[in-house]
Amino acid sequence: MDLRNNGNRNANNNNVINTVDLCSCIENNYPSEELSDIETESLLQMREEEKLARDVYITLFNTWDLKVFDNISKAEQQHMDAVLCLLNKYDIEDPVGDNEVGIFTDDNLQSLYNNLVEQGNQSLTAALTIGATIEDLDIFDLINLSDEIDNQDILAVFNELTKGSRNHMRAFISQLSLQNESYSPQYISAELFESIINSDRERGGSICGDSGNKNKGNKGNKGNKGNKGNKGNKGNGSGTCDGSGSGNGNGSGSGNG
Repeated sequence: MDLRNNGNRNANNNNVINTVDLCSCIENNYPSEELSDIETESLLQMREEEKLARDVYITLFNTWDLKVFDNISKAEQQHMDAVLCLLNKYDIEDPVGDNEVGIFTDDNLQSLYNNLVEQGNQSLTAALTIGATIEDLDIFDLINLSDEIDNQDILAVFNELTKGSRNHMRAFISQLSLQNESYSPQYISAELFESIINSDRERGGSICGDSGNKNKGNKGNKGNKGNKGNKGNKGNGSGTCDGSGSGNGNGSGSGNG
């Protein structure tokens, strides 16, 4: 299925963005820089993509009562909040608005959410595979979007989101292993996937805490970035996946993320 068209171990540390006041941190430590069209579109895309992940995990936790879904849904909420800070900083209308869990204004996202939840409800293995697939796509998108971005604040937030997604992928792969199941990446390379799952969980908090004060005076206007040109049609998807997994699972996972 095309994702666009259609655990307790270290669990509490999945919430990688843990600043007391992230919006103030971003406002005070990074300059306001002119946004390109691609940067604006990237923020809108990631705000909704993080909501999709959060909503799917909340719903799958209600189905399977597996702690890894609860923990990671809370981390996805923090990811949503981080992107919202940037939307507010640059006076961009929030595409999520007051939409509740499982409700999307965009028909494609609504259909995608419904399909992911339907598949995830079939078995625990399918649910964990859905989780791994969502994180696979998140990492892929964040890496590619970051290549088109030069605003310091956006790059800092996207770096933290990518780090969080790597941790989430480790958690889902660990849970699949407990079910004697595996996952093959559908978006990122096999090499990157192996490097992620064979490395330790990463610590977060580098948006401001580890980076020092980045507000080296207001850089002033960067001059017109222009529109960087169109990247060419990415199409509506960056790959396909069936999101189904190969086992029935027994619903007994330990929740060790």
